[in-house]
Amino acid sequence: MTHIRKPSSLCVFAACMVALLLGAMAASAPLRAAEVQAPLAQAAGTVAVAKFDGINVRSGPSTAYLPVGSLAYGQSCPVIGRDTFSGWWLVQCPSGVTGWISPDVVNVVGDPNSVPLYAVSGPQPSNPEPQVPPPPPTYVGWKTSYFANQDVQGTPVLVQDVPDINLNWGYGSPGPTVPVDHFSARMERALTLAPGYYQFALRMDDGARLYVDGQPVLNDWRVGSIREINTVRYVDGSPHSYTVEYFEDSGLAAVQFVYTPSAPPTPAQPPPTGGLAVPQNQWLTQFFNNTDLAGGSIFAQYTARGLYPLDVDWGSSSPAPGVNPEYFSARFEGVFSFEPGDYQFNARVDDGVRVYIDNLLVVDAWYDGYKEPSNVFRQLGGGPHTLRIEYYERAGTAFVRVWWNRIN
Repeated sequence: MTHIRKPSSLCVFAACMVALLLGAMAASAPLRAAEVQAPLAQAAGTVAVAKFDGINVRSGPSTAYLPVGSLAYGQSCPVIGRDTFSGWWLVQCPSGVTGWISPDVVNVVGDPNSVPLYAVSGPQPSNPEPQVPPPPPTYVGWKTSYFANQDVQGTPVLVQDVPDINLNWGYGSPGPTVPVDHFSARMERALTLAPGYYQFALRMDDGARLYVDGQPVLNDWRVGSIREINTVRYVDGSPHSYTVEYFEDSGLAAVQFVYTPSAPPTPAQPPPTGGLAVPQNQWLTQFFNNTDLAGGSIFAQYTARGLYPLDVDWGSSSPAPGVNPEYFSARFEGVFSFEPGDYQFNARVDDGVRVYIDNLLVVDAWYDGYKEPSNVFRQLGGGPHTLRIEYYERAGTAFVRVWWNRIN
């Protein structure tokens, strides 16, 4: 007699579980973002096992997609695909959730090369709200932009609204994002001053310069201890843009800008003999409305000596009342003391320049354009010597700098 062996309850239970799993996978919905039909998961295929608790299963292969479910620690789901770009796994869980999961949060058991590959498009925002740009900030005082370099270049690391340019940081910094040394700043403001003459003054450590409507008015852009430069200019009473630029090298850091009403500049008066007085250690400056120092001077004034014996920069502006902004010339004369030795004389100029010492021509660059001529005067005797610098401006930017140094 043949006996028929009944299946054990364990086998019946396993068969039922496989049937249920296959039924659930067959009834799952298609992918929401990939727009591809998900294949049925195989019981012996590749499986993703959650490495953490509360892992999100998302509607697309990135965190930009919304979650459609989650996995607990140790929970597993069959892998039915992979995104070729992001590497995210497409899973179809027994709970009925189908979606994408990051490869960083699961362990994959099985053969990952056996699953289909998909190229899924990027996420489409659902009901995006219009982005309204915030209104630009308004500044009551000086818009002050700080830069983490000495050249006022790049993107500011700090922007402040400064009521007055009277800043002294000592050995510190304007803010936590600004370095203590080797920083710069640009301060901008529109001002409407009553018509008249004003003295504009910069006091700084290290370098600073002033622009009015983009034209240079004061310029001492160099490393140096605390000092002041100033000039007197006429203001017509209309609005103008004022810009102060500053840089700090190392040590103390400070900058101050002051403008105060002033009397008109006083032209140099000739002495009773009829000639013009040549001063000691500064310059008698005479301006001519031509490029060859012809005829009588239009305006005369004394010009102080700075770090460079002569250093003036008029930009595209007139150098003095009644003088043309272009096609003018100037003569600078002064008496300066020298130690005996050999000296090199240097110039930086646009356009032409000639340098004389005791009426002996040392530098001759009397032609248009930017240039930096130099020459050596040997065996200069010690004591006072008369320097004469002749300059002309044709058109464009106007500036002249002359200095000398002993080389032997």
